[in-house]
Amino acid sequence: MNLDQQERQLFSKEMDELQVRRKAADRNQYGPLIEKANELLQKCLADEVEMDRGDASLSELYYLTAELLFASDLAARAVTHVRSLGHETEIEEYYNKAIELQDKEEYSYALWNFLSTADRREEGIAALERFIQRTGGTAKVLARAAEYILMYADSEDSITIQRSLDYFYQAIEKEPDRYETYWSFWTDLEEAVDVCPRLFKESVLCLEKLIELSLPEDSENHDTLGNRYLDLAVTYNKMKEYEKAYEAAKKGLAVCGDSDYGIKLMMDILNNRISALSNNPDHDKIRAGLYFELAHCYHITNQPELAGKYYLAMDKARDLVPPQYKDEFILYYKAADQSLWGKIKRWLRALLKMR
Repeated sequence: MNLDQQERQLFSKEMDELQVRRKAADRNQYGPLIEKANELLQKCLADEVEMDRGDASLSELYYLTAELLFASDLAARAVTHVRSLGHETEIEEYYNKAIELQDKEEYSYALWNFLSTADRREEGIAALERFIQRTGGTAKVLARAAEYILMYADSEDSITIQRSLDYFYQAIEKEPDRYETYWSFWTDLEEAVDVCPRLFKESVLCLEKLIELSLPEDSENHDTLGNRYLDLAVTYNKMKEYEKAYEAAKKGLAVCGDSDYGIKLMMDILNNRISALSNNPDHDKIRAGLYFELAHCYHITNQPELAGKYYLAMDKARDLVPPQYKDEFILYYKAADQSLWGKIKRWLRALLKMR
């Protein structure tokens, strides 16, 4: 049977009051709210209030009660540092009853979050997958399934990794420009590529899309643009694609300035590029440019000995010094010329001319 108008109004009023009190109270003060929610549940289930068991209001009440219990348990856990949740059985039961009565994404998402927090990882994944199977899933749910599965995948478990990738590609197919999908997946890919190189492709895809979505300057995520370029540089550096790493790092530094992290990253990339080049004379011009870039990095990080070493690494490259580094080069060239070794070299050159 349905509630009559008066009963419905009273129930709705009590639910609204509970929601308002929930927002105003800290989660460690949810005790009275849990009592009120349970009181309402008991009335509904004991038929003191006539309610259709399939009514959305009852589903909402189950969900709210589960949320209050879960938040309260988390507050207690933060104080006691105990991993278990005091009302774990009730919370799971109420989330499942809410879903049974009304199959809302919000409810399945909350169930996943609860199971994950309770260290029931596989059950959390299963909850998301059941929702996806029933509804096809939204980009948000598909992305979270992809991220969560990858988070706990073994690097040699190709089937599980592929399962994660399948959900990721389904998510971006549904919403190609959803920033959160790429960001959440990238946060797990960042470390996963170190043990599973097959994921480099998705790492680059995520970062390039995050960069695209951080443009133009009035974009919501524009303030993260420099860091995403540097993340891309790190990824290419791991892939040993040093030229691409260099270009990405250069763009990152142009956006966020000469940060210590960015400069150190650029120095690592430049050293890797130099090491990767052979001593073939055909590479002299390229190597000279890299030496000057590296010398400048050492100069602005106050490492004059290394700056001088790389500025003067190739005598025949003096004519190739870029205009922006000319003054620095002259500074180190003059310093070297006045050194003891510089005087010896001048003496040797003079001696050779006399012969």
